[in-house]
Amino acid sequence: MRRRTPLLKKVACPILAAAMGRDRAKNFADRLPPLVPREEADISHLSDEMADILYPGRRPRPFRMGLSFEAFDGAGHARALELARRSPVYRETAEGGRVVHHAAFDAAGAGTLHELFDVVGGRPGTEVRVDGRQVPYAREVWLPLFWLFVGDQS
Repeated sequence: MRRRTPLLKKVACPILAAAMGRDRAKNFADRLPPLVPREEADISHLSDEMADILYPGRRPRPFRMGLSFEAFDGAGHARALELARRSPVYRETAEGGRVVHHAAFDAAGAGTLHELFDVVGGRPGTEVRVDGRQVPYAREVWLPLFWLFVGDQS
């Protein structure tokens, strides 16, 4: 009859099993010494997009609906620019020799967004953006839902 010794237990490698019983770091980053703090104390210098990527949920930002439209010649151009410039995040970009205006509004500016859409909504090159992104049915579903906030303000 064979004697059972600790080395003959039904373990693949008893030496490694004994060593593996200790608490281990879950990933490589946890093994590194803490040279850099994991969170910045002040993130006000970061853009909204960068703050969402680095620290999701730490800085709440308002939900915004927006329009992007190309510059045009016509009766409503001056009115469209006036309304678009009321946006807190208005910007102009030059894309391939054409100027594109971007304006986004939160719930308080839903009325202004409605007026702007009445001016530029039927023009070619007008895009509706939901929180800065193109989404399906933005023009047909999201805009009317957003305009429901107009009734709350009156």
